[in-house]
Amino acid sequence: MGVVERMTGLTARQVRYWEQHGLVAPARSKGRHRLYSEADVIRLKEIKRLVASGMSMDRVKACLTRRKAASPQGQAPALPADLIAQRLTTLPAGPVRSLHTGGKRAALQRLIDRKPSP
Repeated sequence: MGVVERMTGLTARQVRYWEQHGLVAPARSKGRHRLYSEADVIRLKEIKRLVASGMSMDRVKACLTRRKAASPQGQAPALPADLIAQRLTTLPAGPVRSLHTGGKRAALQRLIDRKPSP
C-alpha cells in the first residue's frame, strides 16, 4: 500500500474507499495483502484526476464503465507505453529531435530507431 501511496499521491484511506466502491480491484496475496498492478496504479491516477475535476463517485463509475465497454473485448485500454511503442513504428523515418531529457533517453532512442516488423 505504501508504494501505491507514493506512486499516486493518494492516502491509504482514499485507495481503500475507492476499492470499497468497486472502482479498483487489486489482486490479493495468500496473506490477503493487496497486490497492485501497473494498470491499477494508472486507474487510481485516473480516478484521482476525475474526482479532482469535480466528478461525483457515480459519474466516475459511469465514466470508467463506458471506457471499459468501449475498448475491444471489454478489456482495459492499452497502457500508455504500449500505445507509444505502437505509434513509434508508424512514424516516418528521418532525423528525430528528442524531447526526452531523462535517464531513459537511450532506451527511448532504441525504440525510435527500431525497424518496423514486416
